[in-house]
Amino acid sequence: MKILKYMLLAIAGIVVLVVLAVVVFIATFDPNKYKPELAAVVKDKTGRTLAIEGNLGVTIFPSIGVAVGKTSLSEPNSSRIFARFEEAGVSLALIPLFSRQVVVDRVTLSGLDADLIKHKDGTTNFDDLLGAPGRGGAARPQPKPKPGPQREAVQLDIAGIEIRSSAVSWRDDASGGRLKATIAEFRTGRIASGVPGKLSLAAKIEGTKPRINLQIKLSGGYRLDFERQKFALSGIDLKLSDESAGASVAGTSLKGGIEIDLAPQSIQFDLALDRLNVDQFLGAEKGKAPAGSKALAGAPAGGTEEPIDLSALKGLNLKGTLKIGEFVASNVKLEKISVGVQAALGKVDVNPLTASLYQGNLAGMASVNANTQRFSLKGQLDGVAIGPLLHDALNNDLLEGRGNLALDVQTGGNTASALKKALAGSAKLTLRDGALKGINLEETIRKARALARSKPAAEQKAEQQAERTERTDLTELGASFLIKNGVAHNDDLSAKSPLLRLAGSGDVDIGAGTIDYLAKVSVVGSSGGQGGKEAADLRGVTVPVKITGPLDAPRFRADLRDTAGDAVKQKAEEKKEKVKEEVKERAKDRLKGLLRR
Repeated sequence: MKILKYMLLAIAGIVVLVVLAVVVFIATFDPNKYKPELAAVVKDKTGRTLAIEGNLGVTIFPSIGVAVGKTSLSEPNSSRIFARFEEAGVSLALIPLFSRQVVVDRVTLSGLDADLIKHKDGTTNFDDLLGAPGRGGAARPQPKPKPGPQREAVQLDIAGIEIRSSAVSWRDDASGGRLKATIAEFRTGRIASGVPGKLSLAAKIEGTKPRINLQIKLSGGYRLDFERQKFALSGIDLKLSDESAGASVAGTSLKGGIEIDLAPQSIQFDLALDRLNVDQFLGAEKGKAPAGSKALAGAPAGGTEEPIDLSALKGLNLKGTLKIGEFVASNVKLEKISVGVQAALGKVDVNPLTASLYQGNLAGMASVNANTQRFSLKGQLDGVAIGPLLHDALNNDLLEGRGNLALDVQTGGNTASALKKALAGSAKLTLRDGALKGINLEETIRKARALARSKPAAEQKAEQQAERTERTDLTELGASFLIKNGVAHNDDLSAKSPLLRLAGSGDVDIGAGTIDYLAKVSVVGSSGGQGGKEAADLRGVTVPVKITGPLDAPRFRADLRDTAGDAVKQKAEEKKEKVKEEVKERAKDRLKGLLRR
């Protein structure tokens, strides 16, 4: 028994000595002595200069951890600073490591400032950190590791992450673009497989090309499943506000949830956005579309167009619903948008697509094929105020009134002008209680009568630019269009007013932004308030009106010479008929006189 007692005492003594030795080692160990050696290793391996100005602290038990003070890292083979931070810290619990569990205490980072640069030759100042070939030549081929025995997956458990007062800048020397993301605070809860947590973010994004100045606030919950490779965000509350000078547009709020599955890669979502102004983010002036969005004629002046890049859609695999309260794009305003989106194999289908716009409703579907660069849209607009819609979409005031519009169009191309020139399909418009703006056809009719009395004047043609103050009221209008190669052709125009009837045919060149149309205006009635006897004198006369020029400023030309000739012919016919009637009456009178005898 004494021997056992002595053995236990000896073991206890050894343990005490070991513990004392560890305590003494921890108490006397100074990791700061090794900072020059660390800097030398980094310099040798990367060509970068590591400068640890703050204290370097290390703990061994009960957790393995490191805390680093003010530190900076240079660019490769340069004294220029690539990144710096004020302090960082992380520690691992020691005991769980023996059961293949990585339990990390809270990870902290404060005062990070990193400058990422893309040079004109396409290389970046962080290629070496990503394993890309350096300037010294191609990277050495690494031997393929031999497959080893399968081991149980390591379980990760992090108490939380906290980042404060940090910023990352991006500069593209080729395009001149600059962006800077500043994180005021980022916090997470526990990060472990199957364990729900919460996160919060307060950040700011500033930049030029595009010019942007956004405040970001985000909160929500998350659930991470490392074994099944599924990640979900729930209860998302994202707020974006534009802090640009003079900006007065209300911020944007996004709510909902997203689920991401990495095996296979897919995304499911159910999101609701209160408002989105695309023009604001693209730098358009208030009340105007972004530069070039209304340049209907081909490429923008003074340069080539930017190609439309749909490559990001090719790897997209998602399904979900999106609702938007208010939406503005190319100055067109929509409300109460609801869309169902499904994307796979480079094709995106939007079905259904519903919205309220310009006092009416939209129902339809759309699709984009990134593999063939094709677009299609099929929809029905009901009860829409056509005038405001044309004004906002095309900066055009040619028509006014409420009506319906059916669209079934397709197109393809790599630029905006190519899409317009390749547009094909059909459209049908019906309008009620509207007006043709830019010309007063009733006044033109009265001019025709005046010119009919003056032969020199009748030899001329009257041409005028569209005048905002001129208009011709219409009780109804209908027209259908066949669209091919960006040109919409119509040959069944039918419009009515109490005094006039309109028919016509012609082309609207969407690609060039021009119109070439012949309308025929006929007088069918009269009223004291709309020309009275003057118009009545021209009842049945047809006035050809040629509409040509750019869509946003068309020219109207009435062929008054032909109209005057028609009026003279009509008067001659009327006089001839009157003479015939008089002859008939005289003949009747003479016949009656003979019968009395």
